[in-house]
Amino acid sequence: MQDHYDLPSEDEFDENRPHDSEKQESDAQELDFLARLKQLSDDAQQEAEGRQGAFAFSPEEEVEDEPFGAEFAGDMHNQQESYDLYYAIRRLLMQGLPRGEENKDLRQMVYDEKNLLLRDGVDRPAGGGTIGADSRQGKPSLARSAYEKTQAWANRGGSAYDIFLEYYDLNKQMRFR
Repeated sequence: MQDHYDLPSEDEFDENRPHDSEKQESDAQELDFLARLKQLSDDAQQEAEGRQGAFAFSPEEEVEDEPFGAEFAGDMHNQQESYDLYYAIRRLLMQGLPRGEENKDLRQMVYDEKNLLLRDGVDRPAGGGTIGADSRQGKPSLARSAYEKTQAWANRGGSAYDIFLEYYDLNKQMRFR
C-alpha cells in the first residue's frame, strides 16, 4: 500500500486567506453595527451641539487608579457600593446622552453595553424574558471601572458613540464580547 496524500499547491494554499467564513460574517456584522451606532451618535451630536458638557459629580470615596488590579481575584461583594455606583453612572448617562424619542435606540444600545459589563457578561436573552442578573448588584470593581470611564466621558463632553466604545472595549477586555 502506498500512502499518498494530495497536498495543496502553493497557489491553492494562502496563509493569509481567512478560513472561517462565519468569523468573517461576524466581523462584518460587528462593523456594520458599529457604523450604524456611529451614524446615530453623529446625528444626535449635531442636533444637541452645546448641550453636553462637563458634569460636577464625584463618588463619596476615591476610586483606585488601577481598575483591573488584583482586586478581581477576590472581589468582595459590597451591595451599597455597587448600588451607588450604578446610579451615579445612570445619572451621568441621563445627563450626557442625547434626549428625545428619535435617539431612544441610540441610548438603549449604550445602556445595553453598560449593563452587559455591570452584569458580569450576562447578556439580554434574544427572545426577551428574564435576564437573571441585576446590574445594580454586580462586582464593585466592574462598577468602579465603568464609573471611571463614564466620568471621564462626561468631563470631556463625549458623544454617545464614545461612551459606547468605552463600554465595548471594557467588555472585550473582560471577554464578555
